Parts: sequence; C-alpha cells; structure tokens
Amino acid sequence: MFEAWVIVCIMYQGKDACFPAQDTRGPYATHEECYERTVEMSADIMTGIPLHIPVGWKCTQPGTST
Repeated sequence: MFEAWVIVCIMYQGKDACFPAQDTRGPYATHEECYERTVEMSADIMTGIPLHIPVGWKCTQPGTST
C-alpha cells in the first residue's frame, strides 16, 4: 500500500514557502497507481490554486513520515 504526497511551493515567496499535500483518496495498492495519483494531484494544483506550483512528489508506505 502507498500514500501519495505532492510538495507544493507558493510562487514568489521563497524556498521556505513550500508544504506537503497529502492525498485524501488513497492508499493505493501499487506504486504505479500512487504515482498516477500524484500526477493528477499536480495537475489539479496547477489549474485550481493560483500561484501554487507542485515541485516534487513521493509515494510512501502508510505511517512513514514525510
């Protein structure tokens, strides 16, 4: 099982203006399913939240710290 995470930064705010966004739909059975969800999350962030940019992602085992 895998949980999807995307690292999001706010434009023009510097490198300290980033935060992890955790998926609320998972966990996912495979790493590939988890990765596909991070792609979907990134697209939603780009189109739905002004000035927020996804800069990274990861799929972790449930209970693993980010």
